[in-house]
Amino acid sequence: MDLTALQQTLAVAGGTLSEMAPGQWQIETGQWRLLVLTSVERDWLRMMIPLVPQEEAMPLAAQLLEANFDRTREARFAFQNGLLWGMYQHRLSTIGSEDLLAAVEQLQQLHDRGFQQAFEDLADAKLRQIVVALQDQAKTLEEALQLLERLYDEGVLGTLQSTREDRELTLQVWRLKLTRLWHEADSPQN
Repeated sequence: MDLTALQQTLAVAGGTLSEMAPGQWQIETGQWRLLVLTSVERDWLRMMIPLVPQEEAMPLAAQLLEANFDRTREARFAFQNGLLWGMYQHRLSTIGSEDLLAAVEQLQQLHDRGFQQAFEDLADAKLRQIVVALQDQAKTLEEALQLLERLYDEGVLGTLQSTREDRELTLQVWRLKLTRLWHEADSPQN
């Protein structure tokens, strides 16, 4: 793809497109900013979207790398200049308009929910450890659910300032998650 065709394709990707320098663009919306860099001589295209400061993301580094392997498709999480970025790279000469627009969409998805998914993966991993420990102590699911409610009542989980409705919604989500993980731990692995 030449730079003219690239710019025309980027113009339909959504947001405000501005050229920062020859072969470099920025697409900006109210929610995100996507940078597009190219090198005709080296035949590469790189698109990136800033996500969060690196120090916020470091506790989730293992989950982010797993997401790179399992869920992010052609986009990837990467650290650079103190930030966690969503990244996409491709040969400039061989990328088509459809693939370019799909890559922009993948980066938007990383921005919108990718980091949250890594946090949820970490929470699931921690909850699995708790489930295994409780099962090793011969506790029942009912006892585990009672423990969960007690931890909320004591303010160890959640906040003491949350409304009754917020507390119930949060507990309902945790009950479902705990029940699912409890049964997964009970069933033999294939």
